[in-house]
Amino acid sequence: MQTATPPTLASMQDIQTPPDIGNWPLAYGYWLVILIAITLIILVCFGLIKRHKQRAIKRAAINELAQLKLDDRQFASHVNALLKRCAMSHGTREQFAHLDGEPWFTWLNSKTAAPDTTLTSLLAKRYQPIPLSQDEAQQLHDAAKRWLQQALPLKTLKGDTAC
Repeated sequence: MQTATPPTLASMQDIQTPPDIGNWPLAYGYWLVILIAITLIILVCFGLIKRHKQRAIKRAAINELAQLKLDDRQFASHVNALLKRCAMSHGTREQFAHLDGEPWFTWLNSKTAAPDTTLTSLLAKRYQPIPLSQDEAQQLHDAAKRWLQQALPLKTLKGDTAC
């Protein structure tokens, strides 16, 4: 036997559930996180590009130093000219063109944490009539390469008027 449904229940309809919540539109917090992430990515990219450009002088100078011939009579003069061009690339000609001898060697030593007396003593021999020996030329090459790696890109130190 069938049971009769009461008339009040017969007039009721099934419950309508709301539609599922979608992913869009995103909440404001998510937009803020996305904006911060994009900004950070852009800033990091600009920083890397700037660093790459700053170190271009260093790479070019080390490559040029590697191309110099150790047995050249003017090797010490070429190394000195290369170091002076590196200095002038970070400042004005007026700041560096007049530097020679002890003021130049003092400036070179002030740009590294551990000054290298080998570099300055061998550069001082650049105008002597007897060229550098093979060992001295190799020492000058190594000292100049160390200076380029440590000092470039140039940073202004306390009390430094040049650069």
